[in-house]
Amino acid sequence: MESTTVGSAAAAVSQSVTPESTSVVAETAAAVAESVVVKRSTTSRTLPGVDVASYQGPPGNWVGEAGQIKWAAVKITEFEPNGVKYVNPDALADWNYLAAHNLGRIGYMFGHPATSVTDSVDLFTTEIRSLGLRNTDGVALDLEVTDGLGPASVDRWAAQVLANLHDRLHRMPVVYTFLSFAQAGNTASLGKYPLWIADPSSPQGSPRVPSPWTTWAIHQYDISGSIDRDAANYATLAAMQKALGKMEGAVVKNLGGSLAGGTSAIRWESGITVVAGLGTNGYVQTTRFHPSDGTWGPWRDVSPEKAIGIAGMVAWAQNSGKLYFTNESHQVIQLTTNDAGATWT
Repeated sequence: MESTTVGSAAAAVSQSVTPESTSVVAETAAAVAESVVVKRSTTSRTLPGVDVASYQGPPGNWVGEAGQIKWAAVKITEFEPNGVKYVNPDALADWNYLAAHNLGRIGYMFGHPATSVTDSVDLFTTEIRSLGLRNTDGVALDLEVTDGLGPASVDRWAAQVLANLHDRLHRMPVVYTFLSFAQAGNTASLGKYPLWIADPSSPQGSPRVPSPWTTWAIHQYDISGSIDRDAANYATLAAMQKALGKMEGAVVKNLGGSLAGGTSAIRWESGITVVAGLGTNGYVQTTRFHPSDGTWGPWRDVSPEKAIGIAGMVAWAQNSGKLYFTNESHQVIQLTTNDAGATWT
């Protein structure tokens, strides 16, 4: 793959094999053997695809080289550490070409762990929706640089980005990375997301799979030419789109509760979300979403006295927030949280 700050795929081959900055090349067999296993395709055949960015140019520049493909991944955005909001100028043409030819589509964002989770995800979701996001489209995070951060910080940032993508776009995002990057611990908590592994040293459809994953979804097996080639571990395009596209029934979810009126909500970068409303018992009640396991907690009273109307909330930093409600004396009462809504005082 290609980062606007790293350079073209061809230029980056010696550093990393990415869908666009291409970040996998020389890793020793001894290092790999300790933490990876070879996983052949779980289907009788794989689906051929390519990944493209501005380095490849518009479709007229790369479709001939791509050959008979069933899908393609397109770089959409890259929010850079210096605050620059990069949008691939060829993304619209690529996206429309794939749709016109009934080919599968994956849109991906190049990740910089030194940037704000919210800013990075906001840029990507805004742009991919403007392109026309279909239920069958997949999304992915290209994770191949640390921006000087340690593995735990990189992993935490990526987990928050993926949780945000999942919640906002209602589909399971794919993680693109390469072997030594994963082995360093940068993806330690990401095993529940589909793996797109860059491993050009292994035969097509038989990549080495690093921990914490036990299987793979996409194998980038060739970065030697003007376009990177991939194999998807699905028997049919329909199967791939079902696995990576919008989840059925993902939009409507009954959160339960017993409320007398409207609600308000806040969300932290971690993906933790709190919804507040006025309970039928007269007290402000909240329920809390836990992104680690995708569940909502029980509704509980948080106001020390009865309230009237709808509570207002605001969130900032990693865990801080305020909740405001009007009591029965028509006074505005403020509650504070420093643990992302777990407690209010």
